[in-house]
Amino acid sequence: MRFQFDQLSGNQRYHLITQTITPRPIAWVMTKNDNESFNLAPFSYFAPLSSDPALLVVSIGNKTDTTAKDTKYNLIREKECVLHIPSGDLIHAVNDSAANLDYGESELSKAKLSLLPFVDTLPRIAEAKVALHCRLYDIHKLGKSSLEACYLEILSVHIDDDIMSQSEDRIVIDNNKLNPLARLGGNDYALIGETVTIKRPN
Repeated sequence: MRFQFDQLSGNQRYHLITQTITPRPIAWVMTKNDNESFNLAPFSYFAPLSSDPALLVVSIGNKTDTTAKDTKYNLIREKECVLHIPSGDLIHAVNDSAANLDYGESELSKAKLSLLPFVDTLPRIAEAKVALHCRLYDIHKLGKSSLEACYLEILSVHIDDDIMSQSEDRIVIDNNKLNPLARLGGNDYALIGETVTIKRPN
């Protein structure tokens, strides 16, 4: 069956996109609230864009017609965040952090997560194996929706020692040890499962 997108509502498009463009990596974004607590939320409209500059993009909408999601509000104000790549064992914490809480109410305590020092202005989640300190590079409104593409420049990255090794001049991350959590459609998540290694042609 063919679906003509100009004949579908935004909600219908959303469900088709999120069930066909899968699996999607999860950006688990922590920002600082204006009461000095921390906001944490997952986003799966997320992708790397470039290595030089080192850019990512995360699409973030609004809570209501006039109120930005806490992550976007904080990101615009503070100009930085820590973006984590969650592993499969964090699935419940990731899902819990998607709850719509009042501004300033931190998801960290509800998800029973702890913090470790990272950069001068922001900590990182201790339980996450990968954390990227990013600054807001640019932001673009997307059409008539509340979504905005937030372009983030990676300034530094933490990688747990137990998931990485050195191979010649390259850092190699063990995918099975990282076991990155990914989003599918609806309420479904995916784990890494079987991996296939094929050498690229010259």
